[in-house]
Amino acid sequence: MDAVYSKLLTKVIIKAEENGPLMVEVDGKTTITLCRCGKSKTQPSCDGTHVKAGFTATSSEIKIVE
Repeated sequence: MDAVYSKLLTKVIIKAEENGPLMVEVDGKTTITLCRCGKSKTQPSCDGTHVKAGFTATSSEIKIVE
């Protein structure tokens, strides 16, 4: 892989938190939390409503790394 090209790539991880939102991390920093329960008043962002709504879901993780 070309050295210049490899410096442009970022590491992206999308984590589905157990009973919570999707956490999008870029280069190790959380950039946004996305609602999974559908009840957030700040869609598409999570506002914590999943706790009061009793939302349940399993956790999972997707890594996008070159």
